[in-house]
Amino acid sequence: MTGFSPDSLEAALARGAAAGASGDVCVAFSGGLDSTVLLVALAELRSRGWPRVVRALHIDHQLQPDSGKWSARCADTARQLGVPFASERVVVPLVSGQGLEAAARKVRYAALYGSLAAGETLLTAHHADDQLETILLALMRGAGVRGLSGMPRSARAGAGWHQRPLLDHPRADLERWARERGLAWIEDPTNREPRYRRSYLRQAVLPALRSTWPGAAIVASRSAAHLAEAGELLDELARLDLHEARLEICLQLDKLAAMTSSRRRNLLRYWLRSLELPIPSTAKLGVLEHDMLVARPDRQLCVDWEGAEVRLHRGLLYAGPPLAAPPVAREATWDWREPLVLPQGLGELHAVPVTGEGLAVARLPQRLQWRFRGEVEGGAGGESADLPHHGLKKLLQEAHVLPWWRGRLPLLFAGDHLLAVGDLWIAREFAATSSTPGIRVEWRHRPAIIAAGT
Repeated sequence: MTGFSPDSLEAALARGAAAGASGDVCVAFSGGLDSTVLLVALAELRSRGWPRVVRALHIDHQLQPDSGKWSARCADTARQLGVPFASERVVVPLVSGQGLEAAARKVRYAALYGSLAAGETLLTAHHADDQLETILLALMRGAGVRGLSGMPRSARAGAGWHQRPLLDHPRADLERWARERGLAWIEDPTNREPRYRRSYLRQAVLPALRSTWPGAAIVASRSAAHLAEAGELLDELARLDLHEARLEICLQLDKLAAMTSSRRRNLLRYWLRSLELPIPSTAKLGVLEHDMLVARPDRQLCVDWEGAEVRLHRGLLYAGPPLAAPPVAREATWDWREPLVLPQGLGELHAVPVTGEGLAVARLPQRLQWRFRGEVEGGAGGESADLPHHGLKKLLQEAHVLPWWRGRLPLLFAGDHLLAVGDLWIAREFAATSSTPGIRVEWRHRPAIIAAGT
C-alpha cells in the first residue's frame, strides 16, 4: 500500500460504495487530523466532478470547555473549502456500567445516522491504527469472530450507509499528507489522557508494537478482513439454520436440541441480532442454552440480560426487550370517544363506530372504567362476565394468549360489569344487535400476545 492521496481515497470509495447509494456524502468532521485530511481530499475530488454532493457535520459533545471554539473552527475550515457545514450539540448521559467513551460514541452515531438522507453515505476517518486499537480492545473483552473483525468498511446506517475509506492507511500516512499540504487541525486533549482505554493503547501499547512490528496496523487490518469473511460464512450458516428452526419469530427448541452446541450458539446469536436485541455474554448464552434444553416441556422459563430476555413456552423460544413489571393498581376511566393510550408502550385502544356488531352504544356510559387484568382483585384470572365462554382464565388459554401477557390485557368495565377484554372478546349482554349502533374496540399497536403457530 502506497501513501495516502486523493486518488487512493477515490479508489477506496469506489470499492466500498453501496449499490443503492446516491453519491451524496456526509463527512463526520471533528476537526482532528483524520477527518481534516478526509474532508480536504474529498473537496479536491469534488473539483474533478465526484462526489456529487459533499457536506460536513460536526457533533459537539459539550464535554470540553473549548468545544464551542472547535465547532467554530470546523465551520471556518468547511467554509474555506466551500463545503456546506452543520454542527449539532448532543448531551452525553452518564449511564451506569457504561464508560464515557462508549456513551459519547453512542449519542454521536445516533446523531450522525439520524441526519442521513435516503441513499446518502456517511464517511468517517477511521484509519488502520484505529482498527488495531479496536481489535485489541475486543481481544481484551474476549470477543468472538464478529468483535475481532473490527470496524466494517461499509454498512447500512439509518436511511443510508456508513463507509470507512481510510482503513488501509496508518495515521502516519495521513499526517505526512497533511503536513505536505500545510493543513492545521484540532488536537483533542483526551487523546493524551491514559485513563481512557484507547488513549492508553495509543500512548503506551502501540508505540511498543510498532518498534518491533512497524506494519502492525496494516497487518491487523488485513486479519480483521479475514475474520469479517469468516463472520459472513457463519452468518450464512445461521441463515440456513434459521430457515429450518424458525416458526414465525420464534425458534423451535427441538430443532435447536438436534444441533451441535457451537452451531446452536451461532444460531442463537444470529437470531437475536435479527430481532435487533443485544447479544448476551458467553456465560449468559451458556445459561440460556443449558436451561432451555433441560427444561421440562410444560415449564415456563425466562433468561434475561441487559436489554433482552428469552422465554420458553411449549417448545418455542420467544425473544424481546425485557417486560416492565405489571402496571400498578389504578382506578382509570376512558371516554371511549377518544383514543386511550396504554402505559408501558402497550399500544392504544380505539372505539370504532359500527352497526350491528361490537358493544351496543345504547348500553354504554359516557366513561368506561379500565384496568389491566393483573390489577383486578387477586390478578389470578377470577374475573367473570357473560363472555363467549365462561371463565376468563380458560378463555385466555383456549385463545393461546401467552402467559406473560395475560396480566397485561386491558379490561373494560361498566361499573362491576366486565364488557371487553382488549379487542379479543366482548360480553354478550352488551353486544349490539342487528342494525343497532355499536363500537368495535380496536387495540392498535398491540404486542404479539398470541402464541406462535396458532
